[in-house]
Amino acid sequence: MRIPSTLMLSILILIASPVARASDSPAIRVTELTDDLYLLATDQGSYTTNSLLFVGADGLLLVDTQSEDDAEELERAVEELGKARPAYIINTHRHVEHIGGNAIFGEEPVVIAHSLVPEKLRTGSHIFDEFPDATFPDITFDTSLTLHFNDERIELHALAGSHDDNEIIVHFTKARVVHLSSLVNGFNFPSVDSDGDVLKFPELVARAMEMLPRDVTIVSGHNDIGTWEDLRAYHQMLVQTTQIVRDGLSEGYDVIELQKREVLGEWGRYAGSYVSVDDWIKYLARGIEGKDETKKSVFEPIYRTWKHEGAESAVEHYFTLKRNHSEEYGFGGFVLLEIGDKLSRRGHTEAAIPFLEADLADQPDSKYRYYTAYKLADAYHKVGKEELALDYCEMALDLNPEFAPAVALRATLEEE
Repeated sequence: MRIPSTLMLSILILIASPVARASDSPAIRVTELTDDLYLLATDQGSYTTNSLLFVGADGLLLVDTQSEDDAEELERAVEELGKARPAYIINTHRHVEHIGGNAIFGEEPVVIAHSLVPEKLRTGSHIFDEFPDATFPDITFDTSLTLHFNDERIELHALAGSHDDNEIIVHFTKARVVHLSSLVNGFNFPSVDSDGDVLKFPELVARAMEMLPRDVTIVSGHNDIGTWEDLRAYHQMLVQTTQIVRDGLSEGYDVIELQKREVLGEWGRYAGSYVSVDDWIKYLARGIEGKDETKKSVFEPIYRTWKHEGAESAVEHYFTLKRNHSEEYGFGGFVLLEIGDKLSRRGHTEAAIPFLEADLADQPDSKYRYYTAYKLADAYHKVGKEELALDYCEMALDLNPEFAPAVALRATLEEE
């Protein structure tokens, strides 16, 4: 993901799914970094997600496992390159595009992650994912861990708190290759999760620079690989853009005025992927002004109501909490859409429908309204209500005529 959230990730993955991909490029792009270390990247349309595969006499080690939607492609690529299953899986943090493929490799791999990851995967919006046991780490740590494998010294360091609060980096010391997770976003402006802190990026990137040799190859969680010098320039960008926005706020300008004045115009080359210049200004201002309040997650009570009383009662509970307890629970983002999206992906199609319909009522001006309509069209199609499916499909295309999944679904519905 405060974006990309798991919802935003779902949308980006769907946009880049086989039905929407314009190119015939393979789902997994393989780049040989050393004789036994491979970069495995999936093209998600506006960004890539990067895994590492380490092959040797001791077996296979995999860093990050992509999203659940890309897990089968990843599994095929791993087996073709390594002729075996992974002995170890290292997850750089808890987001679904980094842990989504864990389970496809079964219970045998030893999964390693930050100590906060198990709790994260059982709380918040992840509670609706209902991850299988094989997704969860077997070994966790708080600060650092060293693994000797395939005649390599692999150092894992927790550099958590910027993008997310459970991030680690994975340094193959002999190969001089490091996976820096989302501490860098392909050397674009980084994104900030709800448990992250935009102001910690400069400090943590500086720590990474101190740890790493000057001739290191840097693999980021998303997008391009780079060098230590790229990391140094990235650090300078973080420091200087933070100061520019801080100065602008102290002079009395608000976020909209700073965006209109294009105060970060000279840093436009760092815009890309899913974080624009205006997004970065907003992230920085929010962090500097300290306006984010810690509120309880609304997902857990809604989940419990759904499990015990059904989807209709859960939706009613959501609106009751929003009406009477908005100071206690967080209602930012797209709660109902995210729940409906997760339920539909887990095969709970009929349960997803009330959440998705409620989202249309709750978020009349949402920029993702087209996606809600598409998910409703898909859900009604799956339960055999074709007229409703076609109505919602037309709504989705009225809002976003070029949304390829909706185009494909309408063609299917019209044929049927």
